[in-house]
Amino acid sequence: MNQPLAEAIFWIAALACVVAEISILRSTYAARRVEKSDLVPSASRGGEIVWPIVPAVMLAFLLAVTWRRIEARETHTEMMDHSGMQHSTPMPGMPPPASRR
Repeated sequence: MNQPLAEAIFWIAALACVVAEISILRSTYAARRVEKSDLVPSASRGGEIVWPIVPAVMLAFLLAVTWRRIEARETHTEMMDHSGMQHSTPMPGMPPPASRR
């Protein structure tokens, strides 16, 4: 996969994750404002806040690690590009260059 395509896919996925996390956090805070019945058990307020935030933090970490890997791949590809180098030693199986006199 070429680098621009990999970066485009990463940013589309990152944007989708951000939109999903914002929706999860928004629904969590909206649910806190709803009047709750004593007949239905519910989690504590701290639990209601922690459970959506933990995946958001883990996802942010995963996106950061993925981005660093994409950038490392680009750097590695640039370092391994030897197309502009002039080799002084002939490659095995190649005829020697014609001498210039």
